Amino acid sequence: MALLFPILAGAENSLVWTTNYYSITGTNLGELRQSLRASRPWNNKFAVDGRTDWRIEWKFKFDASAGGCRCSSFTTKTTITTTLPSWRAPTNAPPTLTKTWVRYFTTLAQHEAGHAQFALDAVAEQHERIKEVGEEPDCAALKKKINALANQIVDDYRQRDKEYDQRTEHGVKQGAVLLGPIRKSDPKPE
Repeated sequence: MALLFPILAGAENSLVWTTNYYSITGTNLGELRQSLRASRPWNNKFAVDGRTDWRIEWKFKFDASAGGCRCSSFTTKTTITTTLPSWRAPTNAPPTLTKTWVRYFTTLAQHEAGHAQFALDAVAEQHERIKEVGEEPDCAALKKKINALANQIVDDYRQRDKEYDQRTEHGVKQGAVLLGPIRKSDPKPE
């Protein structure tokens, strides 16, 4: 078991974290809200302004041992994609609207980073727990055990990710809500 840790510690792991933006427009809160609803890339699926998707892939190798078969390396590739709205304040935008947007966007981005953290935590736990996997009588049994453990960890963190949205109401309880006075000239919300 002690030999496994140094081998795993030197493994090549990768992280690809991309942030995509979709454009919105508006000169008041009502227009911004309307543009957010109309411009979301996932309009028909989710009623949220930001989104983070993540995926973890893993590979491992085996070595024959006196007890049968043991894992000699475990590597991961983590892909995180965050999508956020982008608003370029027009020259006639009131400073209070710009301030409100900056506060909202910052909080929304922090909420989405919270989603990404679940992927990073899942990968860290995979690496820790795979180190604890001992020998198996044959490589097929070891392969099954490692895949089951890695999948169980991903499933656990996906559940935590869902609970995070429930607990924060998709970031609203963290302040990721576009608040402010609505003027008579603002378009009515849907």
